[in-house]
Amino acid sequence: MMRMSCRAWTACARALRRQPLSQQSSGTTGDGIHMWRTSAATIAMSAAMAMSACSVTPTAGFWYERNALVLPAEAAPRLSGALTNEEMTSIEELSRAEIEHAFSGFRLGVTSSHRAFWRVAVVQSLPQRPDHPLPDAGESFAMGFLGGAGAVGFDVVAIEAAHYSPVNASRQRVVESIGRGIGRVAVHEFMHQMLGPAVAHNSGDVNSYEYGSADRQSQYYGELHWTTAWPLLERKFGLRTGTGIGH
Repeated sequence: MMRMSCRAWTACARALRRQPLSQQSSGTTGDGIHMWRTSAATIAMSAAMAMSACSVTPTAGFWYERNALVLPAEAAPRLSGALTNEEMTSIEELSRAEIEHAFSGFRLGVTSSHRAFWRVAVVQSLPQRPDHPLPDAGESFAMGFLGGAGAVGFDVVAIEAAHYSPVNASRQRVVESIGRGIGRVAVHEFMHQMLGPAVAHNSGDVNSYEYGSADRQSQYYGELHWTTAWPLLERKFGLRTGTGIGH
């Protein structure tokens, strides 16, 4: 049987990613799947075996696209003006910290690399989808052993953070809630990419990462926790030794 090194597996995966046959998009409430074409089934089998044998820590890539942090008109009145450079930096740092916190118990690296196995980018706005009459906060494409790709729409998150802000909340607190909300949408999208159809939304716990909507106050001003996805993530990645972190 053909053997592949970790480096060969990476090259194979990148090549296969460039051959889309068709795709289905999904919003924050659903899963997305890319269907892919390959010249030989043995390549896919060997690549999957190489991935499982590879000792490199799997990675989740998260970054902001240029001009993503443009405050929408619906949220501007609550903040009394556009975001400052310092506030933009704060949002980026807080969102990344949320992702790192959510996955801190697992053997998983969070990076800013566009070549990570699972990837989520923050964009100004997600494109309108025919099957989604309302704008989505996030969407993903799960590609199985080829990883996954997704995005977070900044405009929807900013509007929701302003909508759910307490009456007496300071500008700083609302800005922080935007960063927190972006990070938590990204966590939800990474979950779908990593687990695919194995994970379902948990509509019974509004304070869970698995909840199927970002339209909730706790997304921005509360605390979230893992529920049904935790054992699946633990099985997939394993727990970091000595962390003592639970869900």
